[in-house]
Order: sequence, then structure tokens, then C-alpha cells
Amino acid sequence: MKSYLEGCGVPTAPIGAVEVPRLIMGIHPYDGCSYQHPERDAENFARFSRVDRVTEVLRCAVEEAGITAAQIDHMLPELDRLHLQAVWETQQQLQQQIGLVAYIFIPINLDGEQVSYSPRAHATLYAHGERMAGQAFRDKMASDAIIRYNIGGDPNNLVTPATVVPYTEEEAARFEIDYPVLEQYLGFFAGCDILIADPGAEIDLLAATGRFDLIRDYVGFLRGRFETVITSVHHAGLTIPRLEEENIDVDGYLTTVNSPGTFMLPTQELALDAIRSASKPIIAIKPMAGGRFLGEQAFDYVFNEVGVSASMFGMGTLEQVRQTTGAARTVLGLN
Repeated sequence: MKSYLEGCGVPTAPIGAVEVPRLIMGIHPYDGCSYQHPERDAENFARFSRVDRVTEVLRCAVEEAGITAAQIDHMLPELDRLHLQAVWETQQQLQQQIGLVAYIFIPINLDGEQVSYSPRAHATLYAHGERMAGQAFRDKMASDAIIRYNIGGDPNNLVTPATVVPYTEEEAARFEIDYPVLEQYLGFFAGCDILIADPGAEIDLLAATGRFDLIRDYVGFLRGRFETVITSVHHAGLTIPRLEEENIDVDGYLTTVNSPGTFMLPTQELALDAIRSASKPIIAIKPMAGGRFLGEQAFDYVFNEVGVSASMFGMGTLEQVRQTTGAARTVLGLN
């Protein structure tokens, strides 16, 4: 079997101890997520509930575009297991390794209860966003297309400090990482050859509340198992500068970058300042703003205007694979 580098048909960039293809297949929409609307999510769930349909798309991306890296996840076990099976079958059919970027949820507990994505966690991050950007942040949260998707299209569902009490400093001091549960999550990837470990954007909550001791502990825990460790970040303008100031030992950041500024928090301007000032490589996600900013313009922005090291993006059909990878390869000078 050829290694992911032997079969790679796109340029690579160094991140930590590895060379990473500059184009990486995302997990969406194979886990159902469309970033569009519930009807599209249901279509995705139905379409990708069969391994052969996922394998067909993955195989096209590898054979026709030379993309030999893919994100894998464990958050939605039913479809994520199908996706792992499809990755394995694609590798066997093509005798081609696919380098895997594993998203790993970080379970944060408070007094025995998991709080990583609790309403109070969202309220806490909202409060910090308000402190940084004021009305610009409030406007962003009320109008952002992906945030509106996440809250079911109803702005009344938005969690703010006015509706939910943020965590206090004393409560944040009692946060803990649930390592037995984290070990269970890692077990989901048993047998996989992980290229990059990517602890989740729960880091935003820990950075906002100053729990860098917990961040250092779990990054060290993952470094005992994986050669290269990056971290996902959803609130780039808030979190990346704090991680840099604290000299947190990660090899890069995976965060949203797109021209419309969709889901770039607290504001696009603050996120871009943090991304451009970062001392570590950036892997851009959502370059097409959740399917709202397509074609060469999307990749020209992330690679040439912002200067990211790599970009991760989703493709659901053969037509989308050919259109999207064709646009990305053109921007990288391959077509």
C-alpha cells in the first residue's frame, strides 16, 4: 500500500512532526451536517447511511484529485463508524493510505457533570465575546448564517448571559477533564493510523476561563499517544492569542477561515488578526462558508489572502468533489 505521501497529488506543508496535504477531506456531510437546513441534514443522513455511497465519494477525491488526507470523528457514532469503514474500504480498493486527522472531544466536567457544550458554556463564551467586541459581536451572533443554522433558525434560541448565567470564576476553578471518558473516545479510533490528533474546540471554554493548567494536562496526555497534536478553535480571536501568550504546546490550529467571515468569532476582524499573527500553522475549515461561497474564490482567499497552511472542506457528491477539488487545485497551481 502506498503511503499517504506517495499517493498525494497536492502540495504538502509541515505541521508538527508530519507533512500534511494542503487539501484535506472534511467529515461533513458524511455525518449528516449540511450547515444549510434540517431538510438537507436529513437528506445527507439518508444518503450516507450506506458505506458504498461514502466510499464512492472518497475514492473519487483520492483517484481524481490526489487528496490523501481526511478528517474522522467520533461524536455521532452511527454515521462516524460508517465513515471509518468507508475510509478503510477506500484504502483497500486503491491500495492507498489516507492520512487521518482525528477530532477528539474533550469532556470537561463540573462536579461530575459534563459541561463542554452546556448552555452555561455558551453563555460564558458569549460574555467574553461581548467584552472583546461589544455590539459588533452581538450583531455577529444574531446574523451569522452558521450560528442561525446551529440554533434552528430562531434567534430566540441564542444563549446569552441575559438568558443563562455564565460560569463563575469559582466554578471554573472546579473544572476537570474526565480522562476515563476521554480514553473511551480514543478507543473509537482503535486500529486507525492517526496522522494528527485534533482535540476539540472545548479549548475555547478553558482558555476563556483561564484554565490553562487543564489545557496543558490534556495536550500532554495526547502527546503521549500521538506524534502531532493541534487544536480546534471556534473563537479564534479570543482563544488563539491566549494560547500563544501561554505558550501552549500544540503544533497548529484548526479554525474557520472564509471570505464572508461566516462563523469567524468574535468578529471576522479579530479572528483574522489572531490567525495572521499566530506562530503556529493554520488549517482552515469552512472555507466555503458552509456552502455559501463556492469556487476558486474560496480557496484563493484562504491560501493567497490569509496564507493558511492547509484547508479542510466537505464534499457530498461526485459532482461536488470534481467542482470543489478542481477549484482548489487551480488555486494551488495544479490545473
